Amino acid sequence: MRISTGKPIEASLFGFPIDAGFAPVTAIATHSGEIRPGDLFVALRGEKTDGAAYLGEAFRRGAELALTSRLVNDPRVCVVPDPLIALTNAAKIYAASIPHKTAAITGSYGKTTLRTALTAILSPVLPLAYTEGNGNTDLALALTLLSMKPDVSLLLCELGMRGRGEIARLSHLVSPDLSVITAIGQAHLGRLGSLDAIREAKCEVADGMKQDGTLLYPAGDEELAKRVKRIPVLAESVSTDPAVPADYMLKKVGECDGRVLVSLSSPFGKIPCAMLPDGSAATVWTAAFSFAVSEKLGIDRAVTREGLAALKPPPLRREVRVIGDVRYTFDCYNASPEPTLSALNELKRDGKDSSVFLVLGEMRELGDGAPSLHRAVGRRAGEIPPARLYTVGELAKEYAAGAIEAGLSPALIRSFRETELQDLARLLQSETKPGDVVYIKGSRALALERLIPCLTGGE
Repeated sequence: MRISTGKPIEASLFGFPIDAGFAPVTAIATHSGEIRPGDLFVALRGEKTDGAAYLGEAFRRGAELALTSRLVNDPRVCVVPDPLIALTNAAKIYAASIPHKTAAITGSYGKTTLRTALTAILSPVLPLAYTEGNGNTDLALALTLLSMKPDVSLLLCELGMRGRGEIARLSHLVSPDLSVITAIGQAHLGRLGSLDAIREAKCEVADGMKQDGTLLYPAGDEELAKRVKRIPVLAESVSTDPAVPADYMLKKVGECDGRVLVSLSSPFGKIPCAMLPDGSAATVWTAAFSFAVSEKLGIDRAVTREGLAALKPPPLRREVRVIGDVRYTFDCYNASPEPTLSALNELKRDGKDSSVFLVLGEMRELGDGAPSLHRAVGRRAGEIPPARLYTVGELAKEYAAGAIEAGLSPALIRSFRETELQDLARLLQSETKPGDVVYIKGSRALALERLIPCLTGGE
């Protein structure tokens, strides 16, 4: 990974002697193969290798300076206990030199979708910095901070989690003015063990918040609400369900040419009518949280309305491709039980006029309850019912068991290993016809978008 710094940064910020006479740092690389002349090389320690082994290569490629934990007798090298910590410390200090607000987003799912939506809505009116892709780790956040330009007024960032304490650490790194918990779901059950533990971990997003900050959270989860109310910051709820009152409400009020009309209300006022591109649960939910964040930031409501009307999901989230007159929806950036069930509910409602084919890849990190969670999704899939159900991965065979419980004939189900996508693509091409719908969902580890070149004849 390589970034250009938002402005020249004194080398002393990274631990080099103040009087060493080094030129300010203008670019940082963490991979020796990406080094360009003048860069600072940060030799990170990984599970399998230590970047310090590549110091020689980095300097041959033109690195000016290097951070490493290995003792090296070279004035261009700053030896620190942990280069990543040195980098994050420098990033925090650098970011503090730029007057800006920070909105930090965490949750079991939907982080990147919301960050992408907010970027599109707010970029026309605010100088933004934001995490790229799904960059939600210490390293990605540190490099995002260090790349902030002096005129940035808002940082939009995602905070990821692999275990307890990680979100708290990231929250302290970015010091949010506004924090968002998008959703509590069963993703990470395998790491944390229970929904209560997941709630506690997500609430860590407030640990590093400024004292006058606000935490936005989804209404309707009573256990989450109890935890949020114990946090010493202002906490406000968001709802898309008319039966669940909240500080920020989105209500559907009508439809027009396939688009959906909604009303939006907040403690600051109301938008009686706004347009959304569709009425899917994901779009409605994204719109509600985007509205809440925009309201907290004091964004002109005309800007908010315009942005909501143009909402688009990020790549591989409900991404539609028509291949051979068959409509494929690639919703395969990741998968967890709640959004998968929601998508299947919508297919059950909307797929009556065409044959629906399901490709369901296994869901990861669900712990001991993974088989039963897969069977529950399978039962919902079987209730559609699909013209065919194709499963990918060992755990995904539990989808088949659930679908059969719901009455789907075993003759309509085929199971594949993740190495057999070419075979799956050939079967899809032979069994679908023009006008059919194929919905594809699975864990990121499966990379089910690999079906695209198989279906199109690409490499």
